[in-house]
Amino acid sequence: MLRGVMAALAIAWLGAAPLAAQDSVSEGTTASPNGEIRPLPGTAADPTVEASNADEVVPTQATVWDPVWGLVGLRAIPAGSWIAPNGLEYHPNFSMDLNFNFWIWRSRRLYMFADVRLWGEKNEFGVTNARDGVFATSKREFDLDGGVAWNYAGPLELRAFGYTNNNLNRGSNPLAPVGYTDGFGLENRYYLSPEYARLGQTGFDVAKATFVSIGYLPSKVLVGNDGSQFYPGLTLRGYLTYNLWDWPVYLFGDGQYIGDQSFQPHLLIFDAGVAARPFRSFQQWEFRIGDESTVDLQAHNTQNLWYVALRFIF
Repeated sequence: MLRGVMAALAIAWLGAAPLAAQDSVSEGTTASPNGEIRPLPGTAADPTVEASNADEVVPTQATVWDPVWGLVGLRAIPAGSWIAPNGLEYHPNFSMDLNFNFWIWRSRRLYMFADVRLWGEKNEFGVTNARDGVFATSKREFDLDGGVAWNYAGPLELRAFGYTNNNLNRGSNPLAPVGYTDGFGLENRYYLSPEYARLGQTGFDVAKATFVSIGYLPSKVLVGNDGSQFYPGLTLRGYLTYNLWDWPVYLFGDGQYIGDQSFQPHLLIFDAGVAARPFRSFQQWEFRIGDESTVDLQAHNTQNLWYVALRFIF
């Protein structure tokens, strides 16, 4: 009797041991029809879970910064008149434009900027060789606007700058150009486009960084459309763009108000038109057709320039 009980217990123990072992192995696993042990789907032992988790991890790319950025352009001006810094009217036929920026303290978001423009004049008033005919041109005006910009908070930027507009005609003096205007200014900008958050990074597009601003010119002079100098004061400016559907085309408008030191309105300056970037592989190249005009609110006079331009954004 005792031997029978012991034999039954031994048989039961031998059967339970493999079952227990199987249970411990099968936690988080499953057996295939051929007896192969495989992990249960969705458990930590399932290699597909690790693979899916690996797919969900997106590696972050380090920000790439450019030491300089801006644009360079050439405008052909077939029609219109302009007032030179010496107060004389002339008819420009081209201008070369440069916007140049570079970091001086990147961690503090501090950089230098410069806007340079060289103007040419058509064959008139005996300033060119008569043998050159309609293709004759003469350097006429050189404008420089440069200073320091500080992105002190979010989309806000403070600028301190100097400007000088130089007449390049020799006049009666065989050695030195005659006539110029210059001065100093402060400007606070609020950038509207998210493009500004990429300031100075590779691919930053200065032509799409829209903004509004308020400023003041505390010193020196500018020239009105009547050729007379005045002392500027308050300035307001806005640069806006508008994309046309999904075309590589957009509208642009750059407007500026300049009052005098007695807070009387004096000049309205506009540059507006349409821009296109038709080369998908070369989005840095841009074509523009526009009208650049200056309205003198005190002299009741308007100057207009129609132009086509080719620009390269870098």
